[in-house]
Amino acid sequence: MSTESSTSTLSDSPLVLQDLPVFQQVPGHYAQTPFLLTRGLLDGLEFEIAGGEISDKVDKPVAAPHTHEVPEIYLLLAPEPGAAVIDVVTDGTTHQLSAPAAMLIPAGTVHHFVTRKAVPGSFCLGILLTGPRGDDEAAR
Repeated sequence: MSTESSTSTLSDSPLVLQDLPVFQQVPGHYAQTPFLLTRGLLDGLEFEIAGGEISDKVDKPVAAPHTHEVPEIYLLLAPEPGAAVIDVVTDGTTHQLSAPAAMLIPAGTVHHFVTRKAVPGSFCLGILLTGPRGDDEAAR
């Protein structure tokens, strides 16, 4: 797994990215965050995807309450319906998600999540909607 990658531009030609995820430090997170897609990997991309497999994270928060200057979508996936459950805390309110599920977290919302149940093969992805070129630094 790589910690850096060269930038590629979006084009009409197919492009293969390997050596994923790319680990980046994100304010509020306890460890480097695995990113699957970033603007740094594909110049011009207007979203970033972070996250990964969560079966080893049950009852272990991965981040302190934090905010982003851009909206974020949590996408919770599991091999079977209900096989993964997370508690998402937004501005002090707890929302329980059971896979498959998605949740939009508006920009500026204080949030974090804790995995409550996850079988192997369960994933929680954070999709940061970075918007037009120039907003990518605000996502972190």
